[in-house]
Formats: sequence, C-alpha cells, structure tokens
Amino acid sequence: MKAVTIEDVNNAILKEEYITLGIKTTACILTLKNGFEVIGLSVAVDPKNYNEEVGKPYAKSKALDKIWELRSEERRVGKEC
Repeated sequence: MKAVTIEDVNNAILKEEYITLGIKTTACILTLKNGFEVIGLSVAVDPKNYNEEVGKPYAKSKALDKIWELRSEERRVGKEC
C-alpha cells in the first residue's frame, strides 16, 4: 500500500475559505475535489487577542489533518471516501 504524501493532501483541495465565528474563532473550510468539506478551527483564549490572520494557519493545519485521515482511509479500503 502506497503511503499518503503531502502532495496527495494538497491535490485533494479544490477551494480554501476562512471565516470568523463569534468573537474569537477562525474557521478554515477546505472543499475537496470530491465535494467533501473539512473544517479546522483556531480559537483565541481571550477575544482581545483575536486576530484572524494569526489563526488562519492553525485552523488550516487542523483541516489538513482531517484530509490526511480521509486519504489514509481511502488507501486502506481502496476507494474514495
């Protein structure tokens, strides 16, 4: 079985969006080429310290982790999730 690579993960992404939820949460929504959406969140402890630009890479990292899981399961079962 071939291992999942960062290229596999990045190639699965069709669209990347960011939104602010509430007063201290950044959400990264990655739409995959198969239409599936994964969401990663980054939350500031104190709303006074919230900065969407700072939260974006953390939220995206969490969303990417979910794609790794999906792609790994696809390899294991032999079909697209």
